[in-house]
Amino acid sequence: MRTNKFLWALPCLTLLFAATLSSCSEKDDDQPVTKHHFLMSAQADNSFFITSFENFNEGTSVSYAKAITLPTGHLFMEKYGKNVYLQSGSMYGFGGEQTLYKYEVNANGQLSAQPMGKLSFPGSPNVVEIIFASETKAYAITCASRGQLIVFNPTTMSVTKEIDLSPYAEGDKDPDGGNGIVRDGKLFLPLNQAKSMKEILVTPAQVAVIDVATDKVEKVIKDDRATSLGMVGHTSPVIDEAGNIYFHTGPRAAMMCQFMPGKGYKDGLLRIKKGETEFDKDFYMSLQTTEGAEIGSYGMYMAYGGNGKIYTFLYKPSLVKDPSDQTYIVNKCYVPYEIDVNKKTGRILPLPASCGWAANAIIKVGSSIYFGEHTDNGIGFYRYDMATGKGFMQPSVKTPNGAYKVISLD
Repeated sequence: MRTNKFLWALPCLTLLFAATLSSCSEKDDDQPVTKHHFLMSAQADNSFFITSFENFNEGTSVSYAKAITLPTGHLFMEKYGKNVYLQSGSMYGFGGEQTLYKYEVNANGQLSAQPMGKLSFPGSPNVVEIIFASETKAYAITCASRGQLIVFNPTTMSVTKEIDLSPYAEGDKDPDGGNGIVRDGKLFLPLNQAKSMKEILVTPAQVAVIDVATDKVEKVIKDDRATSLGMVGHTSPVIDEAGNIYFHTGPRAAMMCQFMPGKGYKDGLLRIKKGETEFDKDFYMSLQTTEGAEIGSYGMYMAYGGNGKIYTFLYKPSLVKDPSDQTYIVNKCYVPYEIDVNKKTGRILPLPASCGWAANAIIKVGSSIYFGEHTDNGIGFYRYDMATGKGFMQPSVKTPNGAYKVISLD
C-alpha cells in the first residue's frame, strides 16, 4: 500500500500521523473499480489482442494497454461458467497454435494475468472451435485433420477420448466438423464434405446427432436444399426462444453458387425445431434472394436478437471495388443485415458497410445490436436500435482495429 511505503521512508513520523495516512490510504483503496462487462479481440501485427472493456456507452474507447496476445490464426473466444477460453487455431494450415488457454474472470470482469490452465492438443488435429456441453465435458472441432472429434474435460483441461467421424466422410476420410450446438442432451454437429477450405463437394447439408451422455453418433441427418453448414471460422448456429436451432451454409456454398452456377451448389438457412432431430421441411431461406442480397451473398456469423430476428454481416459482391485486394480492408462489401425467420425476409440495416477483416463481431446488449466494423466513417462498434429501427453512422465505441469477436463477461 502507498501508506506503508511512505512510513518505511520516514520512520520518525508519529503514530497519529501514520494512522491518519493509513486511513486515507484505505479510502483510496476502497474506491470503486470500474467493472468490465465485455471482452473483444482484434488483429494487428500478426497477433490477436484480447482486451476487456466496461460497456457500450456512447464515447467509450477501447485500449490494448492490458491486452492478452495470441498468434494470428482463427481465434476461438468464449466464456463458459466462470472462465474465458481462448485459442488461436490453425485453419487448413494457416497460422495459429494448438493450445487452448483458460483464464479466470475476477469480480471486476477482468481476466487473470496468466492462464489458470491450458491444453495442448496432441498431434496435429487443427482444433479451431470448442463446443461446451457441461463444466466437465466439451468437444474440440478439428479442421482438415483425421476426421476426429476430440472430447475433453474443461475443468481439468485434459483429453478424455476421441470420436471417430471418418465413417461419415465423403470423398476423403475427414468430414470436417463445423460449428455446432448442444441442445437437450444432443450435440448437433454439421459435417462439411470438403476437399479444402476453398472447395466443398456437392453434397446435401449434413448434421451428425451425437448423444452427449454416451458420445455415440445416433444418426446423420441430410437435406438437399442446401450444401454444407456451419463452416468453422465463418458461421455460427443460433437458437431462438422456442429452442429452435438455425444453421447457415456460409461463404463457400455462396461462392460456389456465384462462380460455378448450375453445378448443384445451394446456399441457405435450415432449422431443426425444438424436440426434433430432423431438419424442418417447412423452413428454408436463401440469403441470395432476400431483399438487398444477390448471387454470391452470404452471412458472416449470426447473433439472435429475439422475436425471430437474426443479425449478421451480409456479403455483397457488387460492393467489391478492387477484386485484387488481399488485405480485406479496401473493399467495404459487408453490410449489417437483419433476417426475419418468421416472415422469411431480410433487409439491410441503416449502418455503414464494413471491410471483410472486420465483419464478424456482433452482440446484443439490451435492445441494441452492436456490429464491430471497419468503415469509411471510423473503426469501432456501430449501434442498431431494435426498438426504434434507427442505425447510427458513427461508432458508439471506438476500437484501435476492427473487432474480430466480442462476448459478454456477465
